[in-house]
Amino acid sequence: METNRHHCERRPAALALVLAVCLMVWTPTAVRAGPPAVFDGRPTLVIVYETTPNPPRHLGEGTAIDWGRPGLTIELLKLVGERLRVNLDFKRVPWKRGLLLLETGEADAIFHSSYVAEREAIGAYPKTASGEPDARRAIFTQSYVLFVTKDSGVTWDGATLGGLGGRPVGATAGYSVVRDLERSGVAVQPGRVPALNLAKLLEGRIAAYAELEGLADQIIRQDAELFRQVVKLQPPLITKPYYLMLSRPFVARDPALAEAVWDALAEVRASEEFRKLEDLYAGGS
Repeated sequence: METNRHHCERRPAALALVLAVCLMVWTPTAVRAGPPAVFDGRPTLVIVYETTPNPPRHLGEGTAIDWGRPGLTIELLKLVGERLRVNLDFKRVPWKRGLLLLETGEADAIFHSSYVAEREAIGAYPKTASGEPDARRAIFTQSYVLFVTKDSGVTWDGATLGGLGGRPVGATAGYSVVRDLERSGVAVQPGRVPALNLAKLLEGRIAAYAELEGLADQIIRQDAELFRQVVKLQPPLITKPYYLMLSRPFVARDPALAEAVWDALAEVRASEEFRKLEDLYAGGS
């Protein structure tokens, strides 16, 4: 490191070039910071994702995007854009609105979408040669977990849900777990806002709350009362691969690019560059 510092000091004639090199040596995380690269004359993909954070996959709340630390999925897609030399335009909207924008073709892609057969009417998933959803080309895998109060008496053994006492299970409206629970014969009370759903749990208005593990964990850690009173049951309720779903108009317009995007997701996700980003986010850097 001493050699690099000396090199930076003794070549003032090439200050701009050397400064860039020094920044790469001293602040490697800055290389990935910032909005997506721009490629003149290349296609632009409008990608929507929800306003609720899902750490570490996407961070922050509301419509703003912190380009210094947007989340692992945004980092992954930025690398895909660079590999394919396509422009990416990210927008944050509520989940159900994002699905509507995908259906109308106002958005080209949405994440994170688990496979739901009914959603194929509004968008496309990567498929295997046999026509099944291709988990190899998913963005990642995550779990829904049941959250309960400590003295609730609700039980879950991986197969049977008991102790509900006639009360419904809460879940976020529009999420696939609502349909999963209803198909199992469980009464569900959908709610739009995860924090309010957890408040319902504390008030006893729902017996349990089914939510994405990382999303609910983040809310619970930030609220002292929730942290004291809410626990999660194991094993997970369900674990699924989550995809970048593409709009039907986009796939019809450029099917080769659609397949290239899904292929690049799998390739970048397995790359050393992305593994380093995973380490950075896991370490809180």
